[in-house]
Amino acid sequence: MDTRLPLPAALRHRVESEEHLWATLASLLLSPPVVWAAWVFAIAWTANADHRQADLRYAALFVVAVCAAPIFFVTFMVRNGRISDVNLRESRERYIPYSIAIIGGLCCLAVFSQFKASPVLYLVTLVTIVKLALMLVGTLFAHISFHAAGMASVISATTLMFGFNQGLLFLPVLLLVVLARLVLRRHTPGQILIGTMIGLLTPLGAIAALGMLI
Repeated sequence: MDTRLPLPAALRHRVESEEHLWATLASLLLSPPVVWAAWVFAIAWTANADHRQADLRYAALFVVAVCAAPIFFVTFMVRNGRISDVNLRESRERYIPYSIAIIGGLCCLAVFSQFKASPVLYLVTLVTIVKLALMLVGTLFAHISFHAAGMASVISATTLMFGFNQGLLFLPVLLLVVLARLVLRRHTPGQILIGTMIGLLTPLGAIAALGMLI
């Protein structure tokens, strides 16, 4: 009797044939949309107990508009053969998903006041938009690592908002992501370095700019 899990044939073939399965799983489970979704919900849960329900509702909107919408688009395009695969191996395939996420973030900011959520979530959304915009521009010139940028921005923003020790907790995850992308040969060390720098510096620039406007 076959006791294997009833995985779809395509997924089972990939699992059985993948030479570096751990790296593939790390890339999927620690992809930027997944990391941002978990991060935003964690912030919403811990940032302000008095506004927790409002924060969680806004976090749900953020996840749908910024994280899920681009994934749905990519999945649709892959199924119709217009994008090679979900890894978006070609830079030109990333333009529209980035744009969808940016538009989703702007929509979140436009209705932020209606949710009466904590200001920290406004800052998280702003940082995300700026980083996505930089990645979109950077992708015009190089195949920058979105995984590295996403995880590095989480470390930088968490450090600025909650302290060095909290940000440091995510460092092993960043190292795992970087190693996985190198093992899978999705990016060169230079592309990963550029993505990491964008992720680390974006929260600093966004917060500094916001401070000058206030």
